[in-house]
Amino acid sequence: MIDKDKAQALGFHILDSKKAQNPLYENLKRNFPQTINADGAVSLKAIATLLGISERADVQGYELTFSGKGLANALYSTPCAKELKLEEMFCPTCDSQDSNPHSEALAEESQNQSHTKTNTIIKGDNLDVLKLLKSAYSEKIKMIYIDPPYNTKNDNFIYPDDFREDYQEILKEVGLLLEDEKGKWIESEELKFFRNITGSKSHSGWLSFMLPRLKLARDLLKEDGVIFISIDDNEQANLKILCDEIFGEENFVGDLIWNNKYTTSNDTDISYQHEHILIYSKDRSNFKLGLLPRTEKQDKDYKNRDNDPKGAWKPTPIHARSGNANSLYKIIFPNGIEWQAPTGRYPRYSEETLLRLYENGELYFNSNGGIDKKTYLNEVRQGITCGTMWSYNDVGHTHGNNEEIAEILGKGIFSDPKGTILLKRIIRLSTSADSNELILDFFAGSGTTAHAVLELNAEDNGNRQFILVQIDEPIKEDKSKTAYDFCKNELKSENPSISDITIERVKRAGNKIAKEHKDFKGDLGFCVYSLYDKPSLVCDKEGHLKLLSGREGASPSDIARNLAMHGGKGLESKLECIVESKLYKCDDVYCVVECDKEVLEILKKTKNEYIFIDGYAALELEAFLNLKNSANIDSRLRIVY
Repeated sequence: MIDKDKAQALGFHILDSKKAQNPLYENLKRNFPQTINADGAVSLKAIATLLGISERADVQGYELTFSGKGLANALYSTPCAKELKLEEMFCPTCDSQDSNPHSEALAEESQNQSHTKTNTIIKGDNLDVLKLLKSAYSEKIKMIYIDPPYNTKNDNFIYPDDFREDYQEILKEVGLLLEDEKGKWIESEELKFFRNITGSKSHSGWLSFMLPRLKLARDLLKEDGVIFISIDDNEQANLKILCDEIFGEENFVGDLIWNNKYTTSNDTDISYQHEHILIYSKDRSNFKLGLLPRTEKQDKDYKNRDNDPKGAWKPTPIHARSGNANSLYKIIFPNGIEWQAPTGRYPRYSEETLLRLYENGELYFNSNGGIDKKTYLNEVRQGITCGTMWSYNDVGHTHGNNEEIAEILGKGIFSDPKGTILLKRIIRLSTSADSNELILDFFAGSGTTAHAVLELNAEDNGNRQFILVQIDEPIKEDKSKTAYDFCKNELKSENPSISDITIERVKRAGNKIAKEHKDFKGDLGFCVYSLYDKPSLVCDKEGHLKLLSGREGASPSDIARNLAMHGGKGLESKLECIVESKLYKCDDVYCVVECDKEVLEILKKTKNEYIFIDGYAALELEAFLNLKNSANIDSRLRIVY
């Protein structure tokens, strides 16, 4: 391991992924040092002075406040102590797959195969995954769709944020976790009270859960990106205000009402038949929602009645109900036909405009003496504007969605998923087929979003890519025996979890699409990643520092892949092995897992590439001194912890 303190003393650039990164704080410290006091804390008074805001100004406004908001904001800022590890890759077109999660051969094959996988499924807590993705995908995601827990009496939070290690560190820092005389950390009375009022069924608990994830989602969106969030009335109002705060009220696009049920229940006072889908853009000035396809019904009036070379058209009257007496006139066309507006009607166009339309062949003289303007199909808007009311006739319903998943996996495996019809409409409205746009779903559930992406690509020959995230939520045999038996017996899963269902659904969808769309050449495969603990330093009983590896089952290419992500390279970028198990290259980034003379000689010959070195590898710092002094390499070298 490279000694971090010595590396810093020698002027090496250090990337400490376990240290909170706050670009705003660093910007203030660098450019406006008067806003940072002697203790390193931000002075709000100094910022107000800098902005010319009077402390006495009576500023009216409102904000969403709830118990735990401060901790939720802190959780957004804490660094991630996890890394990604390749578990599996799947390709229906070449049947190339391997379920051995610890196979170095699998990792190497994944990075060097000719059919590079552009799609990804990640197993793990989405808070960790979003933080990991941020280094490589900041402002690169075009569309995000999520279907988070709705906070109903039937929901169980399976994301225990208040038990996370990074959350515990925050609680210690603010005095909510106290150390007793035996060295054991115990909850303060304030924390016990806080936990009671922020339980998983409370609004405060739910909002604390959503806040850091939505802030990270915003960081990932492109400037013309958009997020769609499914929700019901339990939290819709609170979510709207929270999103106004995170994304900006000015970036609110709309609230879609999905009529998701065609029957009513008689065992309640009111039978809910709808859900909401909130839409927020990253920057409303850069975002424009797409159009829905025109239907045959809308186009049925367009016909080519006179073999017009401009194509099909529909007649539009040249008179209207509104107008004034001064606009009335009589006109004689060059073909001798005389026209004036019928009684009680007024001309839509001036005499000059009508004569121009006549010369252009854009008027139609029908057999009963009427005259119409031709409105051509190829001149009308090539689509229709999206409305806020979405009927189950157009985008499916809950019953149909259950039938869809049952057809793929079997009955009773997964309940009430979103349907591909709904997701395909959302994807059409927010992405284009030919632009390699990235789609993220970090509450993946059964994997409907991935299924919809693959199916839509096959239909319009698109090349959209997806990233799915699903926590390893255990499936309990006594709660869902059908799903448990499916994973245990059919999928051979040792510890059945929801992510098993996610992965299997996307596999079967890819196989089905490959059979039904034999001419489609796009990517129907994907890679599966899981999370593992990053190495860490601990102090033993004798006071000596000890390195805990934490990289169980991780291969050298896994370590290199994580280094490449710190260099801003996405998971879809090809990782090339330069020196086996030691040196890799990803576009213009070299990833050093282990260093010897051969690796050093290669690095000395580099010109413009960045070099990222694993700080936890068994490396001697002195070995890099010559490298550091090589021409133009100092500014390109980073040591990652």
